[in-house]
Amino acid sequence: SSGINAEYGDAEFDTLIGHLQDVVIEDGFQDLQDKFLNEHCDEFEDEEENKLIYTDIYNQYISTLEGYIADRMMELCPNFKMSALLELIQSRPEEVDLDLFETLTSLADFSMFKETMINYKSQRDCQFYNFPSLLVTSLAGGLPKH
Repeated sequence: SSGINAEYGDAEFDTLIGHLQDVVIEDGFQDLQDKFLNEHCDEFEDEEENKLIYTDIYNQYISTLEGYIADRMMELCPNFKMSALLELIQSRPEEVDLDLFETLTSLADFSMFKETMINYKSQRDCQFYNFPSLLVTSLAGGLPKH
């Protein structure tokens, strides 16, 4: 993957990552992700076996969120390519914010996606049963860290 690093110097990489961080913390992205997780997390169980429906939901997740990111990034960087970006990030993970890295990895890695779904479901259920008032708080900061 030396080609991708040659294509993007440090300054371009930093600019891209900066734009990307802006995009994934936007209300539009957060709302989209939150709505998607909320609509589909009930299908997921915390067990080894994966149901067939997981694949369909995962593919929808990828197209929904990657589509949003790609559209916004192309507005910010006209030559933007999602595949190049994911490759670039995987080649320089230490230079990427952890939350951002996890969000993007959930688009490229099914097990990470499944974990995100299960964590979201348990957080939501826990908040719902124990603290109904927490439901109205913003998830803009993502889910609590464990």
